[in-house]
Amino acid sequence: MPVLEDTVDFKVATLNDLLDADVRTGVPVAADDKYKRWAFLSTGLAGMLLVALIVAVVMGGGNDGGGTAATKPVAAPPNTQPVDIKVGTSLPTGIEVNAKVSVLDQDNKVLASGATVIQIKETPATVGKNTIKTAVVAVSNDDYPDVSAVNLEDLRVRLGTLPKATTTTTAAPSTTPTPIEPAPATTPPS
Repeated sequence: MPVLEDTVDFKVATLNDLLDADVRTGVPVAADDKYKRWAFLSTGLAGMLLVALIVAVVMGGGNDGGGTAATKPVAAPPNTQPVDIKVGTSLPTGIEVNAKVSVLDQDNKVLASGATVIQIKETPATVGKNTIKTAVVAVSNDDYPDVSAVNLEDLRVRLGTLPKATTTTTAAPSTTPTPIEPAPATTPPS
């Protein structure tokens, strides 16, 4: 039996050689113990990597931590109000910051023409891996009441300045009674 002062030099080149050297020292070690230690170590390491992977997937894996990404906003033109309009998973051609757009309702009625895109936001979708694009549009103060009266989910943007729908009204008939005037006096024939 080896004593504490005895040293044994082994030349090892691989991990298996090191484990075999442990067995050859004469210290009573069950043959399965060396494998149990490595099994516990590798299982623990695999568990930690699994937890890290789950955290990365849940958090989005990007630098933004799964939050909202956005372009840098530009200054809104004077006398305008910003309105967030969801565009979808991809931007239509030409919809970008500083683009002139028209805002339409669900029936494709033009509510605002000549609005300016001041920012594009990207938000992760609640289902799937896509991102939802939102255009922040500066709408003139004159058009803002028409736009804000519509549910934001029903708004659409289209590139360019489309003519705004004009409303024509017909005059209602007057409710003021027209006075009846007597007929002019006529002279009887002679």
